[in-house]
Amino acid sequence: MKKLLLLHIFLFAFAATQSQTIDETLITGKWKVKKATALKDADKPETKELVAGFQKAIYTFNEDHSFAFETKSSAKMMEQLEKLFQNKKWIFDKKKKQIKVGLKNEGYTTIIFLVRTEEKKIIFTIEDAQIELVMKKQ
Repeated sequence: MKKLLLLHIFLFAFAATQSQTIDETLITGKWKVKKATALKDADKPETKELVAGFQKAIYTFNEDHSFAFETKSSAKMMEQLEKLFQNKKWIFDKKKKQIKVGLKNEGYTTIIFLVRTEEKKIIFTIEDAQIELVMKKQ
């Protein structure tokens, strides 16, 4: 019984050291999407357009908390989003594991990313659009 308890403690400690902590240090930097997936309404043309546009984008979370979004998509909707995200700031809610982008006086509500790690992958889920982005830091 004692050996089993020690084994569990060892495995727990090992898993804890292997898991990646989600914090501002992790988030800060330039990110590219490895894979984008719609979690809802995947067959709708506007959802397909969003998924394709987000897939082709670069997301930059600067140390000064400014946010930059660039996409290679020429879709009208993505061009509008690119303009919408200009001059925005980001904050990280560690408790909710959310990156909130926007302006302080508006409560950073332009876009919200839920962040999680899964099998050594960093995944951002765009809350409103229900689009999951498997990310890679550049």
